[in-house]
Amino acid sequence: MSNSLYKPCENGRSFNVDVRRLGKRSVIYLIAWLGVFAVAAFLRFNDLASRPVHCDEATGARLLAKRMETGRPQFDPTHFHGPLQSLMAEPVCRLRGETTWTSLTRTTLRMVPASVGLLIVMLPLLWRRRFGDAPMLLAGGMLAVSPLLVYYSRMFIHETLLGCAGLLALMALISRPRYGLPGIFLAVLFAAKESVVITLIAWICAAVALAVWNRRAFDSQWLLTAWRAHRWNALGSLAAFVVVSVAFYSDGFRNFRGVADAVRTFFIYKTGEGHDQPFHHYLQLLLWPRKSAGIWWYGTPVALLAAVAVARAFLAQSMRPGTRLTVQFIALGTAAHFVGYGLIAYKTPWLMVFPWIQVCVLAGFSVADWNLPIRRAASVALALTIAFAAVTQFRQTRFANGRLASDERNPFAYVPTRRNIESVGPWLEKVAAVAPGKTVEPIAVIGTGYWPLPWYLRQFHTIGYWTEPPPDLARFPIVFAVPEAETSVTPQLAATHTPLPRGLRANVAVTLYVRNDIWQAWTQADRRP
Repeated sequence: MSNSLYKPCENGRSFNVDVRRLGKRSVIYLIAWLGVFAVAAFLRFNDLASRPVHCDEATGARLLAKRMETGRPQFDPTHFHGPLQSLMAEPVCRLRGETTWTSLTRTTLRMVPASVGLLIVMLPLLWRRRFGDAPMLLAGGMLAVSPLLVYYSRMFIHETLLGCAGLLALMALISRPRYGLPGIFLAVLFAAKESVVITLIAWICAAVALAVWNRRAFDSQWLLTAWRAHRWNALGSLAAFVVVSVAFYSDGFRNFRGVADAVRTFFIYKTGEGHDQPFHHYLQLLLWPRKSAGIWWYGTPVALLAAVAVARAFLAQSMRPGTRLTVQFIALGTAAHFVGYGLIAYKTPWLMVFPWIQVCVLAGFSVADWNLPIRRAASVALALTIAFAAVTQFRQTRFANGRLASDERNPFAYVPTRRNIESVGPWLEKVAAVAPGKTVEPIAVIGTGYWPLPWYLRQFHTIGYWTEPPPDLARFPIVFAVPEAETSVTPQLAATHTPLPRGLRANVAVTLYVRNDIWQAWTQADRRP
């Protein structure tokens, strides 16, 4: 019995396919994908609750808790992002019985971005038939071990959701522009964060630049022809974007004020102070090697693989036309993303999640159509670069999410929370057990930059927050003061409270004032055998 299949070529000729060889190759790719999945899952879920809660995680958790407790969404167009994070986290929290502010756990909260981060790794499988097994496997591998992507997949913030929605929108735009799918995924991206506008501008710029680059391939009627061919898909996507966006921001068409706020946010959104960086900051963060905490941090090998794909797409003829156009579009869109984010003075590492996802996908295309005549030396160099990228990215990821997970020397640990703040809540409970009246409440927090402190005090019920100290501050058993409030708090408490310094965030301390009678009771109890 023959082990080959007779199949026609596009040009009418025939060729033989070795079934046994094809089967072995499929098994190899299956095993490789299972390995990528296992590595990605381990990096994202292992010891998920070990890192202290970041201030942005704490604020997101508070909004989620208010939504579950009141049944109403919380959206502030001047500061908050879209509702997608809360909408995705709420059913997970309810399933695990965590429906209040005090019952939330960091493991449950972080399961959502970790699961979405794992989905991102597997999305290149959707392009396996279109662009080949090897390129998409390599893209999945680079996504799996990226320290930037893994770090923010383990944090309850919007960026991983945005990155997943953005990649789905990109894949739908290129491969499945029908049924309004690009518009649906763009609406999901908008529901994650207002950054959708940067993505839209970047892709429009990429499309225009691509048309200019390939202008010789178009006749004078190409624009009209393209419109006639795709107008219904474009209009369908536009309609889907509007309807789905309205559904998200109106809480299922129940509160249309949220839709107006969603539009207003593009005009009145306020960024925090102290985050301004120069234009080249992200390139320096991701590409320029630097040593910190004894570790070299860089994504240069991944960028080199992406550069190989881009060079082949623009300068060589070693790719099929469809693959070449795809790489060109993603490359131009990625560059536009970097330029757009670079022009904005406000910069944080997590804003690079979606641009870097596109870089990892481009890295996969470095081996696209590699069966065409290529010099052996180039193949060896490419293989060594792939191996070097995988090993170095994995090593950086282990450090970034291990002992340096909340260390400012980690370039991805932006304004990390100090670990010693985690002991504040349990310690105050012990103090309350020996305090007069068996309580340390009410508690006062003075100042504005106190997050994530509310997360660590959520087991207490009577807490007041003031930007300026109230006249009767001395009556409070416990007072927390952030640095900006120290000068106004200290004179009021000098005779009645004992100050104890605590770390809050990187380079930000908080002073814990304990009323003297409580402090005396604690020190006496502490000296008992």
